[in-house]
Amino acid sequence: MIEALRTLNQLKREGVIKDYAIGGGYAVNYYLEPILTYGLDIFVLMTTDKEYSALYQYFRSRKYQIENVYIIIEGMPVQFLPSFISPLIDGAVRRAKRIRVKGIPSKVLTVEYLIATLLTAFRPKDKMVIPHLLEQADMRLLNEILGRFGDEKAPLDNRLGRILESLQ
Repeated sequence: MIEALRTLNQLKREGVIKDYAIGGGYAVNYYLEPILTYGLDIFVLMTTDKEYSALYQYFRSRKYQIENVYIIIEGMPVQFLPSFISPLIDGAVRRAKRIRVKGIPSKVLTVEYLIATLLTAFRPKDKMVIPHLLEQADMRLLNEILGRFGDEKAPLDNRLGRILESLQ
């Protein structure tokens, strides 16, 4: 993962991406006991398909292996999720927490935005970790985020309510 973070920071320096933050399973691992996760989910600030295509062209031109949605960076499968697909992703990257991973500067989604993204995906494995993440969350901020980014297709506050009910 360290080499992947170095590469991501290089992408920022070269202007290929504006900014990024770690999401998904590795973000969960930042806040909780480690869980098994396949790849590194990177949320990137991008406003157009053209920028997203340029990212993949960058890796293709340097002969990186691409498998399905993953770019293999120094042996690590990395999935890039551009911010233009969702205002939630945009907000999550812009408000991400600055961290250092073995001395490498990076950013990770805040626990509240991480929960919101997990509620969006709403997979069984996400439902299992959300109760543990809630212990670290600012519930007022989380409810504000869920209200701002939830909709009929993804009623985030209803999904959180179902998880909370299952805990009682």
